[in-house]
Amino acid sequence: MSDWYYPKIGGVESHIDYLSELMARRGNEVHILTHRHKDLKGKVAEHDAQKRQRGITIHRIKGHAVRRWGAVVDPRTPWIVNDVIRREKFELIHAHSIYSPIAMVTAYAGKTLRNIPTLATNHSLWGDDVHMGNLLTHLLREEFTRLDALIAVSNAVKKDTERFCMDKPVFVIPNGVDCDKFYPDAKNRRDIRRSFGFSDDDIVIITVGRLVHRKRMHELIQIMPDLTKRYDVKLLVVGDGPEKDKLIDLSKSLNLNGHITFTGYVSDPRDYLNASDIFALCSVDEALGISILEAMACELPVVVKDVNGIRDILNGNSSLPPARDAVDIKNNIELLIQNEEIRSKLAKNNRKHVLSNFAWDIVCEKTLDVYEFIEQVAQADAHKYYDMKLAKMGRIVKRLSPGYEKNHNHNGRC
Repeated sequence: MSDWYYPKIGGVESHIDYLSELMARRGNEVHILTHRHKDLKGKVAEHDAQKRQRGITIHRIKGHAVRRWGAVVDPRTPWIVNDVIRREKFELIHAHSIYSPIAMVTAYAGKTLRNIPTLATNHSLWGDDVHMGNLLTHLLREEFTRLDALIAVSNAVKKDTERFCMDKPVFVIPNGVDCDKFYPDAKNRRDIRRSFGFSDDDIVIITVGRLVHRKRMHELIQIMPDLTKRYDVKLLVVGDGPEKDKLIDLSKSLNLNGHITFTGYVSDPRDYLNASDIFALCSVDEALGISILEAMACELPVVVKDVNGIRDILNGNSSLPPARDAVDIKNNIELLIQNEEIRSKLAKNNRKHVLSNFAWDIVCEKTLDVYEFIEQVAQADAHKYYDMKLAKMGRIVKRLSPGYEKNHNHNGRC
């Protein structure tokens, strides 16, 4: 269940898409409940029909909507959602984006009215996309009381989530990467580089992301003059956002014309990643840096700050010194420019790390483990479950959230 799904494309939408496909292939009956968009020349209907052929049914809620945060708020939504749940006889409900109105309504209808095992995934840090007000905070607390468990995409997101649900299990399951889509491929490398005026000998640094202040793209631009004085280096900025004009003006003021290229929004950055030599990001926080994972899957060394969300990705995989600020970022970039052997070693290790920890098959299996967990909770008396059956579920708990048993005092509440 989510307000955000095709034709809108983004991190949450991709997450739902990959999970639903993999779960359907495993023989599960999958339904996606979202709101209705204007059909783009029949593309939405065609998309939904193709999904139906693969065992995925999409329910789109119609009605006049007041749109905010890209979501739909409609007074009829609770009745429509409840009717779909009753008609389809769902056995488990998984809501995505916990501040989605549909997610809130689904949690209420699924658990309170229908007593169906219900969980939600939190994809964002508070403040990433939503400004928390008193009303929204109250609604979230009410929503969490009805959930059996939550999933957070990183330890940083888990910590934020636990502020609102101290008595609920929160499991960390990261976003996945399509490693069949993002992989090292030099086929278009030369053509891409030439299209931007880069030579074969240039060291190309790439950064991918929305051009907003918390990404600190300006810091990456500000270290470029020192690098261009000593090396044949170029910066490729892939993305769009409200800071774009400021960043272009900054690059001009630093006389970096010819050294920095802004591509604007790119839906699929894999060819640009494969045309580059180093991935860099100065962001001060991330829920989970998907662009970093995609770069690692393409066998690029990554230079990033040691901050929440990003720390989960590296997990000791990088041999570069932890970067605290832009100076550290510059020093690590220089280390990679000067040492091709380290660059190559890190690049290969990065792809292995992603394949072992962030492939979608792994994410799907961990999610199914959480489903099994909350189904067991629903099937047993809560007190007896925690007193007598926690040992049986220990394998799942340990795999998904090491330390959960030690850090939580179960009181029989789900």
